[in-house]
Amino acid sequence: MATTAASVLSHVRQVAAVCRQRNGFDAFCFGAMRLVSAEPGRVCGEIEVTRGYLNAIGGTHGGWLSTLVDVGGSLAIATHGFQTTGVSTDLSVSFLAPSGEGATVSFDARVLKLGRTLAYTQVDIHSGDTLIATGRHTKFVGREQARASSKAAE
Repeated sequence: MATTAASVLSHVRQVAAVCRQRNGFDAFCFGAMRLVSAEPGRVCGEIEVTRGYLNAIGGTHGGWLSTLVDVGGSLAIATHGFQTTGVSTDLSVSFLAPSGEGATVSFDARVLKLGRTLAYTQVDIHSGDTLIATGRHTKFVGREQARASSKAAE
């Protein structure tokens, strides 16, 4: 069966739904996330900034934006057919501009390289036309690669 953008998006939505069902930190932060497009190696989504995502001075909290880099990068990895996306080994974020309550932030997450054991991603986060944060995320995916290889052999 050919991989289509619709099938990739459906798969990524399924992976995100499983994460939300676990009721962990990801579900708290991104229960209202809308995934709008996906293709192998890339996923885009959006979410409204609510009061719970703000820092003490009313701006979007850097920890929440960092978590968006983590989740966005993980979902970009999922576009390659993974059911799980490994564990983080490195994450860095640059905060470039403010946003606040009521803003809709969008993210564009891309896999820069998917190797045998590591995946490297970049996530750009915008509020309107303004780039508010950009981050890089590295994950260990060796076990996921092995699972995908064994399923392909079946």
